[in-house]
Amino acid sequence: MLLESMKKGIGKYVMIVLASLLILSFAVWGIGDMAGVISNPNEVATVGGTKITQREFQDQFRREMNRIRARVGNIDAEQARDLGVADATVNGLVSRRLMGLQASDLGLLISDEQIVRQIQRQPAFHNALGQFDRAVFQTTLANNGLSEDIYVASLRQETQQNYIGGTITAGVEAPPNLVKTVYQYRNERRSAEFIRTKRPAAGSAPEPTEARLVEFLDKNPAQFMAPEYRSLSVLYLDPQEVARELSPSEENIRTEYEDRLSSLSVPERRRLEQILLQDEEVAKKAHATLMAGRSFAATARETSGKSEEDIKLGLVVKGDLLPALADAAFALEKDSFTPPVKSPLGWHIMRVTEIEPGREPKLEEVRKQISEDLALDLALDVLVKRANQVEDALAGGGSMVDAAQDIGSKVLKTAPVDAAGKLRSGAIQPGLPADGRFAQTAFLIKKGESSDLLELSNGGFFMVRVDDIVASAKRPLNEVRAEVAAAWKADWLNNRARKAAEEIRDAAKGGTPLAELAAEKGLNVEKGAPVARFSSLSGITLPRSLLEELFKAEVGEIVMGPTADGYAVARLREIQSATATSNVEDLNQLQETLSTAIANDVLQQYTQALRDEYSVSVNKGALDAYFSNQGYGGRR
Repeated sequence: MLLESMKKGIGKYVMIVLASLLILSFAVWGIGDMAGVISNPNEVATVGGTKITQREFQDQFRREMNRIRARVGNIDAEQARDLGVADATVNGLVSRRLMGLQASDLGLLISDEQIVRQIQRQPAFHNALGQFDRAVFQTTLANNGLSEDIYVASLRQETQQNYIGGTITAGVEAPPNLVKTVYQYRNERRSAEFIRTKRPAAGSAPEPTEARLVEFLDKNPAQFMAPEYRSLSVLYLDPQEVARELSPSEENIRTEYEDRLSSLSVPERRRLEQILLQDEEVAKKAHATLMAGRSFAATARETSGKSEEDIKLGLVVKGDLLPALADAAFALEKDSFTPPVKSPLGWHIMRVTEIEPGREPKLEEVRKQISEDLALDLALDVLVKRANQVEDALAGGGSMVDAAQDIGSKVLKTAPVDAAGKLRSGAIQPGLPADGRFAQTAFLIKKGESSDLLELSNGGFFMVRVDDIVASAKRPLNEVRAEVAAAWKADWLNNRARKAAEEIRDAAKGGTPLAELAAEKGLNVEKGAPVARFSSLSGITLPRSLLEELFKAEVGEIVMGPTADGYAVARLREIQSATATSNVEDLNQLQETLSTAIANDVLQQYTQALRDEYSVSVNKGALDAYFSNQGYGGRR
C-alpha cells in the first residue's frame, strides 16, 4: 500500500494528499464488500456470475497462513482471521477473478504453453541439477496441500491479472515535482546544540508519606487497577484427558508404524562430485583419464574448465537426481566414479566422496509417540459422540451438570479468575482450556448466562457459565503499597530532571546562552551533527524527542523534550536544505518507490471499477462455516 511505502519518507502535506487516496483504496478492500448473502454455504463469493468456492478459499488461505508463519512464527487460523487475513484472502481471490473476467471480455487468453514455461522456470520445482523435475513439482504441491489442476488454474488467473495490471499501470510515474518535494523533505538536515538534565540516582528519592501515597494513587488509578475477575462453571471435554483413558491395539500400533516408516526413516545420502560434458567422446576420454589414475578435480579442470568447488554437488538423496543418474551414483562404492551417463543435460561422470547410510527406526523407538497419537485420534472420535450427548441433554432441558453426568464428567467451578485464567494469587486455575476462544467466550457473556457447546482448536469442546463478576476496580493502598511507593519515587526523580530542564529552557528563551547556563549548573553543552528527519537512532547524538521538535522549529528557537534518562533542552543552530540533484542514485530510488506506490493505488481504483461493472457478493456465512469446521465454532 502507498501508506506503507511512504510512511517513513514524506511530509505532512504529501501525507495528507496520499492519505486521501488511501481512504478510497481501503474502501475497495474493506469489510463493506462482505455484505452479500449467498444461499450456498460452499460458495465464498460470486463474481460476475462465477463462483469462488470454499475449497479455493481454503487453498489460498492456507498459503497465506504458511507465508505469515514463516515470518512471524506460529499463529492459528482464528488469530489470522482476527488480523484480517481471511478478508484479505477473499478480496485477493475476488480481484483475481475480476481480472480473469476482464481478460476474457478482452480476448486475452493464456496458452497452456505459457503456463508450462512458467512452471518449468520456477526454482522450487527444480532438482539438485537445476532442472525441472515433475516429481519435485508434484511433491511441492502436495506439501502445500495443492492439486495440479488447482495450481495451474490459480497460475493462469495470476498471469492474466499480471498482464492486465501491467497494462493498466504501464507508464505510471510519480510527478517530478512530487519526487523533488519528497526528496527535499526527507533529506533536509538540521543541527543543534543541547544540554541534558538527568534524573537523580534512584536512591536519592525520599520515602513518600502516607498522604503522598494516597494522593498519588488517587491521581493515577489506572496504573493500579485490579482486572475483572469471573467465577465460572466449566464443562470441558479435553481430548488429552480422554486419550489417557484409551489404549490403541498392538495391531493398530504396528500398522501405523508401517504406514509411517517411510516418513520416519532417514534416507541414505551421498556427497557427490560431477564432471558434466556435452560431447560423448570427450566424456569417454575423461573417463579413461580417471581410470589411468588422474585425479577427479584435475580431470574436471582439463576437460570442462570447472574448478574443484564447481564440481561439488553436496549431499543428496536418491530422489534429488534423475533416475539414470541416481541409479548409477547410488550403486557406487565410496571414492569410486561412474562411467559416462547420458541425461538431457549432457554426459555425466559422478564420483562418491562420502556415504551417510539410511536408517529406519525400530518400533520400540517410536512406540510411545505412535501410541499417544493414535489414542488422541480415538479420543477425538469419542469426544464428538460425547459432545452430541451433551447437546441432546441440553436440548431436553437438562442443566450443564446433568449433561456432564450423562457422559461421566464433572463441571468445574472456579474461584474468581481473570481473562488469562489466573487466580487473585497469580496462580493459574487448573482445568481450563488453554485456548483463546475459551477466554473470549467466558468474558463476553453476561452474569448468569451460559455459552453454547463450542469446539476448540485442539478438537475438544467446552461450555461455560458465568456465576459471578467482580468488576475491575482500583486496588486498595494496602494491596499495592510497594508498587505505589516505587511509582511515586520514579515520578519524583523524573520531575526533578524535568524542572531542571524547564529552568534552562525558560532562561534560554529569555536570551541567556546555553553555554552560560550549562556552566552555572555544572553541565555540558553538546553539539549534534546535522541529521535528517528519518535518521536512524544509531549514530546520532540528538535525542529522538528533540529531533521531532527541532524539525518544527526556526533557527535559534529553543525546544525541550524527554530523553531515556531525563530531559534535554536544545537550540536549533542551522538548517541545511537538500537539493534534488545532490544524490542521483537516491533520487532514482525514490522515483521508483513513489511510482510503484502510485501504480498500486491506480490498480486498486481500477479493481473497484471492475467491482462496479461485475456483480460481486461475498458470503460471510460461508466463511463462518469454514472456520467452524476448522474447530472455531461448531462440529467437525
